[in-house]
Amino acid sequence: MGDKLIDGAEVLFRQVHPRFYENGVPSSQPFKPTDKDQNLLSVDRSSIVSAEDAHVNYVNGGFQSSAVFGLTVAEFGYEAIDCHSSPLDGTNGVPKNPAHSHADYSPHTSSRQKNIAKRLKIRALARGQLHPPK
Repeated sequence: MGDKLIDGAEVLFRQVHPRFYENGVPSSQPFKPTDKDQNLLSVDRSSIVSAEDAHVNYVNGGFQSSAVFGLTVAEFGYEAIDCHSSPLDGTNGVPKNPAHSHADYSPHTSSRQKNIAKRLKIRALARGQLHPPK
C-alpha cells in the first residue's frame, strides 16, 4: 500500500454492484471487503477523480456498478480503518487508475467488519448517491 490518506474531509468513492442495490438503496455489503479482498476495500479518491469519472472508469474496466456512494477518510477513521493510496498502473488486464485506494479493515474480525459496514452504509446514505444523479 502507498501513503496513508490524511485529509479527513476527502470523500472516497465506493462502487455498488447491482446485486447489492435495490430501489435506490445499497445493502451494507458494498461497505465490507469480501474474502477475496484480503480485508482491503477498494475506493477512489475524490481529490483525483469525480464520482462520474470513477464510475465510467470502473464499468469500462469490465465491472458492474449501479451507483457510487462516498465516505470520508475521517468516517473510515472513526471506525479505526486507515485508508491508503494504492494506484493501479494498468497491467495484467487491470485498467490504470491513479485514484485507486484502499480502506484497510484488517484490524477487525469479520463479524466486527459486518457491524462497521452497517454503520458506514448509514453515513453513505446520509451523504446521498453521488452518481448517477437521482
